[in-house]
Amino acid sequence: MENTENKSPTNELLIDVNDTCSCSICYGKCDNVKTVILESENLSGVGRFLNLSATVKNVCPKKLIALGLKIYETTSGKKVMKGYKMFSASHNQPCCADITFSNIHFVFPEEIAESCKKCDICNRRTFEIETITHYVNFGD
Repeated sequence: MENTENKSPTNELLIDVNDTCSCSICYGKCDNVKTVILESENLSGVGRFLNLSATVKNVCPKKLIALGLKIYETTSGKKVMKGYKMFSASHNQPCCADITFSNIHFVFPEEIAESCKKCDICNRRTFEIETITHYVNFGD
């Protein structure tokens, strides 16, 4: 049974300042897009937000490349993967050109910090980014 008492007609979920948010999203037959807006008055959690860009240099024309990004955090001598993403792209310039991937976002909640006794934003955290690039296709 769907709880509709806190939902407005525009699919906006309204949350009391002392509530936690839980929302089920159901895709019906032939549905492929849903828009849900969650709003809260409380700061329920803190974390780190990383927005990065990466440029792959000298990519051959009409060749599809893959860019992989891995994010690690090292604490207490252990390197732990915290996230990964993969993208692909190509270009149609007449000769080799650079391809830039912009606005790549990662979120690192404080509650998953490895060295966290008291999880808050005031503790130092250090991340390491590893990139991997490959051509995906070799034919014309």
